[in-house]
Amino acid sequence: MQQIQLPNVALTFHSEECLKHTYRKNGQDVVKPIQKIVVNGEVVCPRCQVEEQTKELQQFESDRADRIEKLRRYNVLYKESLLSDETILTATFANYTATEREEIENKELMLQYRDRLRKGEQLNIILQGVTGAGKSHLCYALLKDLNEYDKNVEDPREKKTCLFINMEEMARLIRDSFRNKDSKYTENYLIELMIGVDYLVLDDLGSETGAIDTDKRATDFIQRVLYAVTNGRQGKTTLATFNLAGKTLYTLYDKKGLSRLMTGKNFVVFKETTDKRTGDLPF
Repeated sequence: MQQIQLPNVALTFHSEECLKHTYRKNGQDVVKPIQKIVVNGEVVCPRCQVEEQTKELQQFESDRADRIEKLRRYNVLYKESLLSDETILTATFANYTATEREEIENKELMLQYRDRLRKGEQLNIILQGVTGAGKSHLCYALLKDLNEYDKNVEDPREKKTCLFINMEEMARLIRDSFRNKDSKYTENYLIELMIGVDYLVLDDLGSETGAIDTDKRATDFIQRVLYAVTNGRQGKTTLATFNLAGKTLYTLYDKKGLSRLMTGKNFVVFKETTDKRTGDLPF
């Protein structure tokens, strides 16, 4: 054995050589013998040691990147959603109070849609009817369930992303971006965001026009956004809520965009349910 003294380190070479390592020469692999060393009484190949440590470090960084990507996808719902009422953040199926027949049936229907989505089906779901029936509540509850369902998948690319967009809030932010050049909420940014997610809710469709009973058409930029999003999301799941009659929607928006949204005819309709937000008021 040969011993070399380095500062604070005694490096002992062993007579054995490692023959696992090669290099390319004239198109062929040529063995490059590596003299082994003694570390803590064990004979090891220094290059094998370095390669093993490098592999462990690469695996650590890969696992770390996967954790970050899964967390990013999980947080899309909570960091990127646009809400008009932040009380919706507490919405779950458990705290949706269903007492009337229509409420009970529609809640059950939404649970069935959730289970079908978990199995990988692609559905467009339309919730239509009276204000305050809990349409937004049920949609956000569905997104939360889906978001939790696959949060522990091994491959971060398999983690589904969810997004809730209130149409009135979206329109406000886009209008603001016209004069606020520092705003990230440009028309293109929001279109790409909405196209990119796996599950999207478009909440309160028509509210951005400023009136319920109106023959006013949506503004040009909203028309562009809705058309681009429905066109880009073909083959993905989109949910929409609105209080308007179907014929009124078609006076507001381009028919092509709406027809894509309505594909599938999965409707949840509230005709009789009372407004949950004002039902308990004494006047």
